Amino acid sequence: MGWTRWRLLARGKEWFDHLFDYDGPSCYELGTGGSRGGDIQPHYIGETINERARMAQYASHGSHLAKTIDWHLKQGWCLYYRGYQIGSKAEAVAMQNRMLARFRYDWNDKLNRGD
Repeated sequence: MGWTRWRLLARGKEWFDHLFDYDGPSCYELGTGGSRGGDIQPHYIGETINERARMAQYASHGSHLAKTIDWHLKQGWCLYYRGYQIGSKAEAVAMQNRMLARFRYDWNDKLNRGD
């Protein structure tokens, strides 16, 4: 199946929870970019048993990344996400770990490549 296209999650103080459409396990990335969706830079990778519910958590209170997300939104960046539908939470965790071993995500400060 592959990654979804990047979807707008937040711009300023506005959150776009109507774009959530998948209720199953996934690996996902959060990134920042301009208001038109150009040049999105991934900053975080995560996994979840329910993508829609997890994105709603970010939209409602920022979850554990609230301060980081708020800072970027105040700087004028927009927050985006994309997901990779997967068969189980265990598979999502394995995919997340493979991606963390391969790439450095600056918001995954505790999980990056053994840092």
